[in-house]
Amino acid sequence: MSPSDTAANPAVNPAGSPAGNPMDPLIRLVTTTRYEDLPAAARERAATFFMDTIGVGIAGVRAPFRDQLIAVAGDWGAGGTVPVLGSATRLPPASAALVNGYQIHAQEFDCVYEPGVILPMAPLVSGILAHAAAKAARGESVSGRALVTALVVGLEVSCSLAGAARTAMKFFRPGPTGGFSALSAILSIEGADADFARRAYGILYSQICGSMQSHEEGSSMLAMQMGFNARAAITAYDLARAGFSGPVHILDGRFGYFPVFETEGDLPAAWARLGDPWKVTQLSHKPFPSGRVTHGMAHLMLTLRQDEGLTAARVRRMHIGFPPLGFRLVGRPATDAMTPNYARLCTPYVGASALIRGSAGLADFLPDAVRDPALVELARRVETAEFDWPDPNAFYPQRITVERTDGRTTVHEVPYAWGHPQMPLSAAENLAKFRDCLAFGGVDPDGARARELTALLADPAACADLAALVSCLGSLR
Repeated sequence: MSPSDTAANPAVNPAGSPAGNPMDPLIRLVTTTRYEDLPAAARERAATFFMDTIGVGIAGVRAPFRDQLIAVAGDWGAGGTVPVLGSATRLPPASAALVNGYQIHAQEFDCVYEPGVILPMAPLVSGILAHAAAKAARGESVSGRALVTALVVGLEVSCSLAGAARTAMKFFRPGPTGGFSALSAILSIEGADADFARRAYGILYSQICGSMQSHEEGSSMLAMQMGFNARAAITAYDLARAGFSGPVHILDGRFGYFPVFETEGDLPAAWARLGDPWKVTQLSHKPFPSGRVTHGMAHLMLTLRQDEGLTAARVRRMHIGFPPLGFRLVGRPATDAMTPNYARLCTPYVGASALIRGSAGLADFLPDAVRDPALVELARRVETAEFDWPDPNAFYPQRITVERTDGRTTVHEVPYAWGHPQMPLSAAENLAKFRDCLAFGGVDPDGARARELTALLADPAACADLAALVSCLGSLR
């Protein structure tokens, strides 16, 4: 199905009475979309971003507090069937979804849906893995085609909810929307009917969470909110299967999602674009493990370093102008006592690392690296500010001014960052990032199991049974 066919496809056509429940179009999408409905571009991008997310999750074994989280989760129940990414540890589904969700987002390396200001894959992939692995342990099969369909459908739900928002974030939008996406994927895999889906979504809504205060303070709870919502999806499905029900008007009720979490949204406009195009084709890669809004600065510094020989000694001062949301997210100043979480969301630090080290990679955000006095000193020469912009959810454009010690001043307009669909990573760059993530996570990318994993992820739709993928993920070490 091509995007132009969507109006005729009941899976993506939000037709219905204006008085109907606005969840109805999403429920139709989730319960009727099949692999054969998806265009080749959507299938291909789903595979690309699935591999990217698995790699990022494996690198997450070195995220702050990860070992403590494993220890705590191990006390929450026995009978582990789901592998924790990058390790031989197995946990029960709900706990594994939480840990893997944390690992995937903890290093700010997971992909972005920029129009909706969400990082959609952490709850989605961790929820899918938990559900698929639990089924594999019971001897129940999940095909690779079902996986790809679940990914595309889950992304469509979370990205559409996010894209409907018309006000700036007050809750951490990737978390709550991620709960919807993870549950949508599970419902897709299971071939759930509309009644079951409605009950499950009501149970999910009763659990979703995510405050922007964790982002404001650079707290480790930011990544945990991804795990909390992935776990909520597992719980919602299990409770619905046990016969529980939940509230029905979860989007538009007096205390529904949009009145409470978003304040204001345009659902008809968002629903009119369901599957047109599929949102998986509009995701942006993250070439750097930092807040997405820092990437324009990082890429510019690498470019000026390579093309013009710019060094820290030649910089007198720099200034970055952001739209209001961009400034709110990553306009914070560098300090002597930055944590890795804080540094990832600090544009002055990310830019200083790119210029001085020629990189802003995983190793550049380890605890000792973020306290490098030379980097902090340069970062303090970077001023940030916001300018008026009509879109409350815009990351870009950005305007970066470089004042040099020789008296020259250059101004650089950044319309979007590297990794955006207009400036995508190549297939070779995608693979290089995946291999770097494996190595950072302590997995030899040239080892036999790593090569097997790479082959499985290159074409997941070809897998007859995801049990092979689950087994490979659980035996990389």
